[in-house]
Amino acid sequence: MDADYNLIVRRLSEAGQKTETGLYIHYPFCRQKCSYCHFSSSVYERELHLKWLAAIKEEIRRAASFFSDYLIIDTVYFGGGTPSLLTPDEVKCLLDSVQENFEVRLQEATIEVNPAAEAGRIGDWLQAGINRLSVGAQSFDPAVLRVLGRAYEPEKIFRLLEEARKAGADNTGLDLMVGVPGESLRTVEVNLRALAELLPEHVSVYLLEELEKVPFQKVWERSPVSEETAAETYEKYRLSLEEAGWFQYEIANFSRPGYHCRHNLKYWKYRPFLGLGPSASSHLANFRWTNPPGLEDWWSALGSGKPGFNEFLELSPEEEVRECLASGLRLREGISLEELASRFPGVDLSGYEIKLTRLKDYGLLQFSDGMVRIPPERFLVSNSIISELLY
Repeated sequence: MDADYNLIVRRLSEAGQKTETGLYIHYPFCRQKCSYCHFSSSVYERELHLKWLAAIKEEIRRAASFFSDYLIIDTVYFGGGTPSLLTPDEVKCLLDSVQENFEVRLQEATIEVNPAAEAGRIGDWLQAGINRLSVGAQSFDPAVLRVLGRAYEPEKIFRLLEEARKAGADNTGLDLMVGVPGESLRTVEVNLRALAELLPEHVSVYLLEELEKVPFQKVWERSPVSEETAAETYEKYRLSLEEAGWFQYEIANFSRPGYHCRHNLKYWKYRPFLGLGPSASSHLANFRWTNPPGLEDWWSALGSGKPGFNEFLELSPEEEVRECLASGLRLREGISLEELASRFPGVDLSGYEIKLTRLKDYGLLQFSDGMVRIPPERFLVSNSIISELLY
């Protein structure tokens, strides 16, 4: 591990100044494993939880011993898994550990919250340093929740948000899922009414996908949802949310003015982030790496001090440009070619400019104010547009 970290340190030192960086902490446990989930997680056990807690603090210290001279942590994101299983004291302990080991200028600290979480913890999470909640509602339609195997009723989501407001939470996001078997026009109406009542600052609308090798694939095969139907549902949300005042700033994400997710914007704007915990990914300088997904492999790598990455890549400037384009075109604002040329001065962009012009002529891209963007009505075919540009 040390040898790989030293490669990154040498590159970071060339910048000559500290870089604002997001910190992602992966909590790998859930009360039960959702059948559609493809993220690295396992069923909660108290002994494993405590072992993870000790290990993640060690990983914070280990990472800081290499990177603290070069990074300023300005966002922290507790993802999972179900990080709302962490007690407020545990969250505070981890945030304190970050503060003790890194220079921190925290603008945003997010925790993902399961609607079945203890609402009484919210005020204490806020006191611990959390200032943004991301609630995995998925749906307000009981029938859809049952299909997804979610162990709560819609009323639980309402109560959680009401308690969050009482506790002083003023930056809350709700996640919804689109393209679920059993979903209907009524589902969309129910969800939109719920959003109008709860008025979260942020809404994410995710298409159900990547179902290979997860148990939900069998449910899907029995009652598949056509791409056309899923696309129509997504468009209904997109237009309705914008009309109601949530601005779409990324393909799946909408927010009130000023309430975009600062941490996630780092991914789309191709800015640095450090990931800790099993399966967590990082991007610093021109390096990308991923931790081992399994708990045992992650623990073993931490304990041995030897390279234990599941993936470790040193990217060429050309590869960085490709990744920057692929992520930046997910944003409503798009990407600045002038900024791209400035960030990667040694890369010849002329080939991309030819393709960009051709895609613009086909109506698949827009050029304005020095930015290149995909029109919002084309977002659902963004993968095809980006592939056409890059390959």
